Amino acid sequence: MPSNVQRITAAMATAALFVGGAWLAAGFSVDLPDASVSTSGATSDAGLTVNLHGARNETGNLIVMVFDRAEPFANMDYQNAVGYLEVPANTYPQRLDFPDLNNSYYAIVAIHDENGDYELNYDESYLPTEGYAISGSNDLYSDPVFEYSLVEPGKVDLTFYYW
Repeated sequence: MPSNVQRITAAMATAALFVGGAWLAAGFSVDLPDASVSTSGATSDAGLTVNLHGARNETGNLIVMVFDRAEPFANMDYQNAVGYLEVPANTYPQRLDFPDLNNSYYAIVAIHDENGDYELNYDESYLPTEGYAISGSNDLYSDPVFEYSLVEPGKVDLTFYYW
């Protein structure tokens, strides 16, 4: 049977390992590589910068829409987006700059439009057949909510989801 001194020593060692491990883990991060040059041709780092990662092929285009209101966001209404850019698809990270978008919070939707129809296509069970990314979205299963998708201007990394 351990003595009280051994129990206290073990408790302190456990606490030290717990706190030390948490401190060590806080120093690790996953840094996605940025595209070195703006795909959209912007020369400034001002405003909103979107780094796209994980396109599965080089077919079609990558479309990024930026919204500042809930209704166009919910409908993916590109005509009422405050920002819209389209670039040829590439498997390397792509950087798209919106230098004029710097004074509000924005929700971002990116689509890998592989067939060039400017729509996010779905199969018969209503699962997307093309890649998509939404700011603030952490998984494939959550429905996009405008308020949870808002990000401030600066650098935003988005990774495409494919089913």
